[in-house]
Parts: sequence; structure tokens; C-alpha cells
Amino acid sequence: MKSYDVVVNHKGFINLGIIDNILHQLKTFLFHKDHEKLLRKRVYSLSVECLDNILKHSDLNEQHHELIKSYPPRFIIEKIAGDFIIHTGNIVFNKNMNELILKLEKLNNLDLEDINALYKKSLANAEISEKGGAGLGLIVMAKTTRQKIKFDFEKINNEFSYFAMQLNLKK
Repeated sequence: MKSYDVVVNHKGFINLGIIDNILHQLKTFLFHKDHEKLLRKRVYSLSVECLDNILKHSDLNEQHHELIKSYPPRFIIEKIAGDFIIHTGNIVFNKNMNELILKLEKLNNLDLEDINALYKKSLANAEISEKGGAGLGLIVMAKTTRQKIKFDFEKINNEFSYFAMQLNLKK
């Protein structure tokens, strides 16, 4: 019989304080369940990367309060028979959707060796964007999971879509 745990289930506004609480909850779970060290590090690292992306790359502000109520940011970690599944979701501008799809499809078509080479190249050429990132987040996710990144977009209106992503970490 397979075991199943919901490790983290957060739906709603995300700020640095909430991220700290989520990461503390995750760390407590990982260390009390006697997981192997490498798996703990990979789950934690992916979680930091996902939460950072939600915080930095959500295209909403206070004037979009009703949209946030209907389409809240989400961060969920499930553990199924030793494997971890991380679900994220947040609202993005439709105008940014095609670029994001291209990046994800490119990563999903690379093997691990090519992902590592892209990571090194991107790290060497990294420039900090106006949102505070260097464009490495998705590459780090693909590098860490060693699995294809599952993703979907649900169009909300002419300006926004809900971006959902799933990362799988095999034991």
C-alpha cells in the first residue's frame, strides 16, 4: 500500500513572512520523517525556487484584489510513496505567456547534460532583471528534478492567465 502525505498546502497571498513559515514547516517535516539528505536538500531547494518565483513573478498588485480571491497563488507539496510532487500556481500577464511556454518547452526537450551546460552558460552571463532575478529559476528546477516540468495556463481574461506548474522529484 502506498503512503500519501500533504506536506504543505498553501493557497493565498504570499509574502516573505509566509514563505518563512512554509519553509519552516517543510524543514520540520523533512527532518522528522528521516528522509535521505540529498532528497531533503532537493525538495527544500526546489521549494525555495518555486516560492521565489511566485513572489517575484506574479503579475498582480493591490488593484487586482478580486482576481487574487478567485485565482490565489498556490504552493502544495505532496509525498506519494517516497516521491515528492510540488504544485505551484500564480497569475501572469498573457503577454508573458508565450515566452514562458517557449522556455519550459525548451527545457523539457533538453537532456540533463544539456540542462547543466545551459545552467553554467546562464550563470556566467546572468544579469539581474528589474524583478530581481537572473533567469535561472526554471533551469534550476529542471536541473534539480531531472524530470520534465508539467505546466498549464488557464486564460482568466484578455490581460491575465493562471500559470500552474508541477514538479516531480523521484526518490
